Amino acid sequence: MTIRRMTAEDAGEVAALVKTSFMASAAKQLAPAGIDTFFKVASKEALLLRLQEDNLMLVYTQQGNILGMAELKQGAHLAMLFVLPDWQGKGIATQLLQALLPQVRHAELTVRASLNSVSFYQAQGFRVTDAAAELAGLRYQPMSLTMASTVTVPADPSASAL
Repeated sequence: MTIRRMTAEDAGEVAALVKTSFMASAAKQLAPAGIDTFFKVASKEALLLRLQEDNLMLVYTQQGNILGMAELKQGAHLAMLFVLPDWQGKGIATQLLQALLPQVRHAELTVRASLNSVSFYQAQGFRVTDAAAELAGLRYQPMSLTMASTVTVPADPSASAL
């Protein structure tokens, strides 16, 4: 098992993983417009664009296969956390989240949790911060995790420990 930074070469496999996981869980509660929105956000092209921004994307690999991924936007927001359906419940999401936490640069880490993942986030210490909402067809629960301490922004984002 390895957790490492996602590379451009990983983008196609990560997009497929995210879409597979999303369809197996969160998509069941959404209208087609929400699924379309998500597929745009989770496309290989969108992942590649965000990889060039102030986003930390990690992948969990085992024997060369990517089984999970997580994305931290601007050191403050957990944008994605997905594990392949057959590998869920084995601690992979928790390990990915724990790997991201040292890179949080704000007093709180926020997430727009899919409604089916709220209990996972609560088990990780997140709390509900507002009523469930909808954006571009995606229904979510606003949540946040208060950080014990924050890190400073490295002068060169590529120079961080991960």
